[in-house]
Amino acid sequence: MFGFRNILLSISLLSSFLVLSQQKLTNKELKAKIADNSKLYKINIDKAYRELNGLLKQSAILKDSISEMKILDRKCRYFYSKNMMDSLIITSEKLQKKSNVYQDIYFEAMSNIYLAEIYSINKFPDKAISYLNSAYEILKKGNPESERIFYAKANVLSSFANIYLDKNQPRKAAKKIYEQIESGKQLKNNLERDNFQYLNYANLANIYSQYNSDSAYHYAKKSILIKPKDVVDDKSMIDNYSVIGKVYKEKKNYKSSIKNFHKALYISTKNGTNLNANQIYHSLKEIYDILKIKDSADFYKNKIEQYELKALKSKYNSLQEVINKDKKEQKEEQNSFWYWMIPAFALIGVAFFIAKRKNKKVDIETEIETKPEINLSETYHDLIELLEKRDPAFMFAFEKVFPDFSVNLLTKNAELQQSEIEFCALLKLKLTTKEIAKISFIETRTVQNKKYRIRKKLDIPQNVDIYHWIDQV
Repeated sequence: MFGFRNILLSISLLSSFLVLSQQKLTNKELKAKIADNSKLYKINIDKAYRELNGLLKQSAILKDSISEMKILDRKCRYFYSKNMMDSLIITSEKLQKKSNVYQDIYFEAMSNIYLAEIYSINKFPDKAISYLNSAYEILKKGNPESERIFYAKANVLSSFANIYLDKNQPRKAAKKIYEQIESGKQLKNNLERDNFQYLNYANLANIYSQYNSDSAYHYAKKSILIKPKDVVDDKSMIDNYSVIGKVYKEKKNYKSSIKNFHKALYISTKNGTNLNANQIYHSLKEIYDILKIKDSADFYKNKIEQYELKALKSKYNSLQEVINKDKKEQKEEQNSFWYWMIPAFALIGVAFFIAKRKNKKVDIETEIETKPEINLSETYHDLIELLEKRDPAFMFAFEKVFPDFSVNLLTKNAELQQSEIEFCALLKLKLTTKEIAKISFIETRTVQNKKYRIRKKLDIPQNVDIYHWIDQV
C-alpha cells in the first residue's frame, strides 16, 4: 500500500545550499542560524525541523522573503521525508502563495513539484502531471545557466519518475532518471557532479529493484562508490543498502540481506528519514518468518503496524486536503468559464434551435451501467476475524478489496473523519446494528446515532436504505 518513493528532496536540499551561499540576507544572525540549520538537516532532520518554526517567525518579522521561502521549502522536504502528506500539502500551498507573491521562479516550481507528488500518491496521476507541466513552464522563464533552475528541472524529472512508479511503469521511470544522468554532464565542478550522480544512481537502483535485480545491484554499488567522502550518509545511502538487501534476499543469502537492511535502518534512525522504512520492515519480517525466528518477526510486524497506522491517517487527511483543493480550483475555473461562455452558449443555443427545427428528431438510447458486485466470499471471513480481534490491519485489508472506497467517500464529503470512514466500511460489509455494536464494544443506540450522522454528512435521503447507498460507493 505504501510503496517506496524516488529521491526527490536530496537534490532540492543541495540546490538550497547553493542558494544559501549566494543570497545576501538582511540580518547576519538569521543568515547564520539558517546556515547552521542546513548543516543540521544533513545530519538529523528531526532536530533541524524543530528549529524551523522559530526561524520562519524571524524571517517574517524581518520581511526576508528569501529566508521565508527557503524555510517553507525545508519544511516541505521534511514532511515528504517523513511521509506526512497531510502536512506537506498545507505547507506546499503556503510556499506556492509566497513564491507567487515574491515572484520567485525556483520556489514556485518546487511548490508545484511537491503538489504533484501529493496528487500522485493519492492516485490522481493526471492532476500530478499537470502540476509538473506547470513547474516546467515556470522554469522556462528562468536563466538556463542558473544552478537553481538546473536542480529544479532535475526535480521535475525525479517527480515524473515517481508518477510512473505510482502507475506501475518502472521502465518509463528509469528513462526519466537516465535523462537526469545525462543532464548532469553539464555540471563543471567534479564534486558537484559526483554528488548529483550519486543521487541519480541510487534512484535508478531503486527503480530497477522492481524488475531487474542485477541492474539494481549494479547501480546501488555504483552510487556507493561515487559518493563524495564528505557527504553524510542520507536517504540515497538508505536506498542503496535497501536495494542490496533486497537482491540478497531474492538470492536467499539471508545473512547478507539482513546485514544490509540493518545498515539502512541504522542510517534511517540516525538521520531521521523514514520515507521507505516500511519496505525494509516487510522484508525483514519475511526473512525472519522464513528463518522461523519468531521474536524478530513479531518485532517487525509491530513496526509495520505502527508505520502503516500513521501513514493511513496521513493518507486520509491528505485526501481531504486534495479533494477540497480540487473542488476549490474547479469552482474558480467554472466561475471564469461561465463569465466568458454564457454569451457564447446563448448564440449556440439559438443556432441549435434553428437547426433542430429543420431536422427530424433523433432517439438517443442510453445505457445505465450497473456497478458489478464484488465477491466477498473469499475475504469476508478474514475481514470479520480482523475486526473481532480489533486488529489495526483491518483497514489495510479492507482497502485491498475496495481500493477506491475512501476516495469515493471523501469526494462526496471531504470533511469525513477517519473513524467515520472506518464505520462506513462496516456498513459496506453489511454488518447489522447489533453486529457493529458487538464488534465495536458500544451500545446499539450509539451505532444508530452514528448511522444518523453518516446519513446527514453524506446527504443520504431518509427513504433510501443506507446499506444500499454505501454499497454503491
